[in-house]
Amino acid sequence: MNVATAKQLKQYDQALLDYGYTIEELVDKASDALLPYFLEYQVPIIMCGPGNNGADGISLGIKLYNRGKKVKLVLTGKPEKLSKANAYYLKEANEIEMIQLDENNLDKLNHYLNEGDVIVDALFGFGLNSDLRGIAKTLVDQINQEFDGDVIAIDIPTGLNPDTGKSYNTCIWATKTISLTALKQGFLNEDSKMFTGDVYVETLDVVSKEDEVGLAKIIDEKWARYHLKPRLFNGHKGTYGRVLHMTGCSHYRGAAMLAGRASLMCGSGIVTVYSDLSVIDSLASFAPECTSVVRQDYFDRHVLDDKNAVLVGSGLGLNEVSEQLFLSLMDASSLPMVIDGDALTLLGKHPEFLKGEHASYILTPHLGEFARLTTIYDDVALVEQAKQYAQEKQVILVLKGPNTIVTDGKVVYRNASGNKAMASPGMGDALAGIIVSLLGQGYSPLVSAALGVYIHGLCGDEVAKNQYTVLSSQVIEQIPYIMKRILQD
Repeated sequence: MNVATAKQLKQYDQALLDYGYTIEELVDKASDALLPYFLEYQVPIIMCGPGNNGADGISLGIKLYNRGKKVKLVLTGKPEKLSKANAYYLKEANEIEMIQLDENNLDKLNHYLNEGDVIVDALFGFGLNSDLRGIAKTLVDQINQEFDGDVIAIDIPTGLNPDTGKSYNTCIWATKTISLTALKQGFLNEDSKMFTGDVYVETLDVVSKEDEVGLAKIIDEKWARYHLKPRLFNGHKGTYGRVLHMTGCSHYRGAAMLAGRASLMCGSGIVTVYSDLSVIDSLASFAPECTSVVRQDYFDRHVLDDKNAVLVGSGLGLNEVSEQLFLSLMDASSLPMVIDGDALTLLGKHPEFLKGEHASYILTPHLGEFARLTTIYDDVALVEQAKQYAQEKQVILVLKGPNTIVTDGKVVYRNASGNKAMASPGMGDALAGIIVSLLGQGYSPLVSAALGVYIHGLCGDEVAKNQYTVLSSQVIEQIPYIMKRILQD
């Protein structure tokens, strides 16, 4: 499944037009995709705006009418302001009962609402970018207040911002939304569900242009099952990777412990924690399976021997010693590396390491850390900014937040797992431990990042079924069970 912003959807439509489709053909294909969702209803009342969303509704109405349904069209656009496709299909619908709604005949709307068994919202699509006014606002408010049956939105509920999932001044309360081409980015916002109801995605029967436009892909269980490898019958510790964690310090012992245990639970063969003595002493009780090397004030290059991947930063600290250790590691290592937490701050001070000349780096900033890494930051255009940053720096970027973004600068993934109960300390440490474990087991950097994010979120979803808040230590305990479930479902 793909995810798209309004800008990308416009580009997608234009790519199809450039390929040779007419707008009338695209509307016809859209109504073909919509049709099965409405065949159970006998009296569909279709609310049609002046644009192409309204054209989708009119075309759908024609097909329902031809199947014996008592279709009624409610038109809100002035005849001189209709889109080309809207005007075309309105002429084709001359046998269907319709009213041109205005301030003088609103009483007729009540009659239609009382007759209909479903309202079809085809007022405005993803192109709407402002508050509703006039007859459109009146219509939306009246439907919300007076209609008790099903309300099905074509593409997006009228009044919902397609990129943020937030309502403008008013918004249709749909019981079901049929999203065309791709899931709207705003639908990833959990709060949008009060407006969208159940969401279904339908693609049109056209030549695919998703790669050309660069639509993001959803990381879901189907994707995870395809990429997660079963354990080998003859596998051993060496088979599943040797990872080094340069994490923790006397002030942040828990970060190293959480990351270390997460790597173990994710299946790493050997996890070596390279940290302060105080951390190593604490580690024995929380993750006794980890091996350890006590960290001095200088970097010991031998800790890299026989390792497959490195995690640096979780609880490392920001003092002068930590900075020198970080710089020494970056100079010495050519291994795939997860750069998390404090190491991201240090990396921001030393951007010369992001030249694409070393190993594959996976950066795992939250939004605040990302804002410090880049001088260009716009929370409305995060996907484009993340993609641009990853492309320029030649890294894998894991931009943590609701529906975490994972990108290598070419492909973009959005995570379908996780929840707001996971907003608690140590979650990033657990995630970093999972990702480096997968990296050490031989998964590619991009798959390690995307699969790690999904497993982490799914573990949180499992715990959140019975809890108001979720602790990172609880997430870690779920890892092997969730991985088993992904493979078996």
